[in-house]
Formats: sequence, structure tokens, C-alpha cells
Amino acid sequence: MKKNSFKKNYFFFACKFIFLLIIINIPFHKIEIIILSQKITIKNEYNFTNLNSIYSLFQYNISYNTVLIFEAFEYHYECTPGFAKYFIDLGYKIDIIMSNYGISSFFRFEEIDKIRFFIYNEIDDIKKYKHFFKSILINYNYVIIETANPIYFFLYKSLNLLNIYHSFFVFHHLDYVFDFPRKFKLRKNQIWSLGNFNSSIQVNPHYFGNFKNNNKSKNKITRFFITSTIRRNYQPLISAVEKLKEENLEFHVIVVGKYNTFTINNISEKLLENFTFKYNIPYEDLYYEVNNSDYIIINLDPNSIIDEPFRKTRVSGSIQLSYGFLKPVIINKYFADIFNFNSNNSFIYDNINFTATIRNAINIGNKAYINMVKNLNLVSKKVYKDSLYNIKKCLNEL
Repeated sequence: MKKNSFKKNYFFFACKFIFLLIIINIPFHKIEIIILSQKITIKNEYNFTNLNSIYSLFQYNISYNTVLIFEAFEYHYECTPGFAKYFIDLGYKIDIIMSNYGISSFFRFEEIDKIRFFIYNEIDDIKKYKHFFKSILINYNYVIIETANPIYFFLYKSLNLLNIYHSFFVFHHLDYVFDFPRKFKLRKNQIWSLGNFNSSIQVNPHYFGNFKNNNKSKNKITRFFITSTIRRNYQPLISAVEKLKEENLEFHVIVVGKYNTFTINNISEKLLENFTFKYNIPYEDLYYEVNNSDYIIINLDPNSIIDEPFRKTRVSGSIQLSYGFLKPVIINKYFADIFNFNSNNSFIYDNINFTATIRNAINIGNKAYINMVKNLNLVSKKVYKDSLYNIKKCLNEL
């Protein structure tokens, strides 16, 4: 009896609720969105006032002069502040669709009040209700797909992003352009990349927030930053550390990455005091480690087929960190000129003098180091100026 009574009461309550919705004229899809919004967990560790559930996007007005930045790939959030900065400087308002993981990339962003964040927990949060999002995205002035990757092609297609005339695709690997079906052929001004390559428009995002630059004299020992990446040869670095440690030089290597391909297990016990390994850290910690380092080691090998695309179609994320934090790099000469590095702003080595180059970087005086940073700043500003010009040109061509 109690069970039947419960069913009757539940049915009666449901009928009253539906009747109430009809009376106050609230569309059922909006009620669905309101319910779904409660399922999104937002981790607001930085007390931002503009974090919203992805589903609440349908409850906000999209005002004129608003750009949407959409990031579906979890490994490229260091780019998002830079793209937002460009469009804010051009006078636009910014909406960003990203996951919780990317929030920390904005912890030092100066104009955070000009951005609205719409957070998803999993990309499936968008896929399941693509029919809602499809009707919204067309209302933006421009849509920036921050990672144009074939694995998300069907997502882009379902959201009609491939047919929206005012959308732009950022290819972190230009070869991916050819993986898109021909019937969705993109215009040249829709194809953006982080490098200055002939087959694309360069837009390099290297703004990470307001950081006070540290010069070399502030570190008691010289600090090198390097990322742990798949399919890289770290033996030259290990050999250099062994040799320079024998010379009693004071230095330390910070290894940061998402892939633990280079770990404490790759080095001998006697080298432990010269290395720190950190993996899967938030962007706040990543930025701290970069800003408090003196150099960034770009571990590209001219003899590696895997690294050859970095001359023609790809840009290492460490290069953007160098531009943004003004950290001279240690880079092989085969790749240096592609990214405007030279002996005036960085340390360039060939295949036989890596150890000597690291030694020179440690021994350089602070005055010479500061001059190197100033020269690197000129490169950073030029890349920013050129990228901003390219964006304006693309927008004017629509």
C-alpha cells in the first residue's frame, strides 16, 4: 500500500510540475539545460567570478563583438591565454569553452574580467547535447578552434564549425590539414598555426599573464628547464650533467611534462641532486618553474625523422614559453633560425658541442645574460606584432 501511495504522489507531483512549466511558459529544453548544469563540477581554486557550467551558456546573451575560443584538447591550454589576449587587444569580449584542467592557465591573466568561462568535465558533455550548442555557436562574431585535430573532426562537424564562415582553426601540426575531408576544405585564412610557415597564417600565443622576469643573478645556481616528451633522446643531457658535475659547476635541471618518458630511473644516483622531476602539474606550477629558470632546453634532434616537422609544420610548446617568459634557449642550430633564435638571444649548439654550450650558459655573466634577454624580447614583440596583424587581416577578409 505504501509503495502504491508513493507512486501516486510522485505521479501527482510530476503532473503539477509539468503544468507549472506550461503556465509560466518555460521551454522544456531550457529546463533540461538547467538540470544538466547541476552535473558539472567547477573547481574554482583562484576565486574567479566568471566560471560557469558549459550548459549555462544557453542562459546568457551573446553580445555583439564577442569571440568564442573552443579548446577540446587537454594538452594545449597554455595557448588559451595568448589567444584571449590578442582578441582583447583588438577590442573583443571573450567566451572560452574549456575543461577544469585549463582554468589554472589563467591564474595571472590581467584582464580576467573581460572573459567568461564555460566549463565542461568531459568532452562528452558537449557531444551528447551537440544540437543545443550548434544553435548557439553561430551567434558569435568569430569562433576560434584552438586545436584543429582530426580526432575531433566529427565533433566539429556535428557543431557545424566546418561550415561556419567565421571560424578559424589552429593547427598545431599542419599536416593535419590534409586529414580533413576535401568537401570541408578550409580557406587559407582559416588555417592558423603557431609557426611562420608558408602554408598557414602565423598566430603565436605566448602571453601567459603578468609575471616579473627573473634575471640570472637571482638564482644562486643556474637553472635549466626541459620538458619530458615522448620519443626524445635525453642521453646528451645526462652526459653533459655528468661531465659538468665533475667540474664542480653549480646548476640544476627541472624536468616537467605530461609524459614520464624521462624520469628519475634514467639517471644515476649521483646525479639526483642535479635534477627535479615534476609531472602532470597545474599550469600555475608550470609557469612558476619556467619563470624561475634561466634557460629552456629545446630537445630537438636534427637526425630524428620525428623532429623534422619542427622545421616545416610544428612548433614546440617550449618555444612559446621562451617567447612569453623571455628565457634564452639551448637549441640545435638546425632548428634555431626557424624560430628566430641566434647567438644574440640564445645558446646555439651543433651535434658535437652540447656539453660545451651548457657550460657556457652556466658561466655567462649577468650583464651578458640580461643583454641576451633584451634581444629575445625584441623577437617576442615582433612575433606578437606580426600575429596581431595576421589576425586583423584574416578578420577583414571575411
